[in-house]
Amino acid sequence: MAVVRLIAAIPTVKVALARLLLMHGHQIVSPDGRQDLSVWVVDLADDGPLPALLAALDRTSGLVVLSDDPTVPRRVARARPAGWACLARGPSGADLDLAVRAAEAALVLLDGPTFTGLPGVAWNRCRGPSPLTLREEDVLQLVAEGLPNKGIARALGISPNTAKFHVASICAKLEARSRTEAVTIAARNGLLRF
Repeated sequence: MAVVRLIAAIPTVKVALARLLLMHGHQIVSPDGRQDLSVWVVDLADDGPLPALLAALDRTSGLVVLSDDPTVPRRVARARPAGWACLARGPSGADLDLAVRAAEAALVLLDGPTFTGLPGVAWNRCRGPSPLTLREEDVLQLVAEGLPNKGIARALGISPNTAKFHVASICAKLEARSRTEAVTIAARNGLLRF
């Protein structure tokens, strides 16, 4: 699990976020400590700490920003942290855990409803709207959850060969060499539902 430094100006928010992080097995370190850390988690009630944080950010650390400001992802992207995520404030425990894991793994994750359609944020291999059909999007979601072709087939009521065909089509459309790379590209381009 990730070693996290948590910054939140509102004490009740900080306690709630700490509880969610600890429930998912993450370790929280002191804000002024010297421990090695892998991810910063910052709740932005206002814009106050963001400029200073981005200026001081170690590029080997991941960053998760909780904000309702749609300009934040563009500003974070310019700072080029190793991996980063932007979620709306007040995330669920599962969403926060996923964001921390993505940032730690040097991936980019954006909260779709809050930050969709921002130009220049995603590193698009897929231009414009999703290149995938609705069925391929369903298959991709199940691939992202780790299901093999037989599991995808059972979940969608299709044959394993049809599932295999859809996975191959997804990889071709996303220019991915593997299922893992397809999921990574899809996550970077906002094609996955979280």
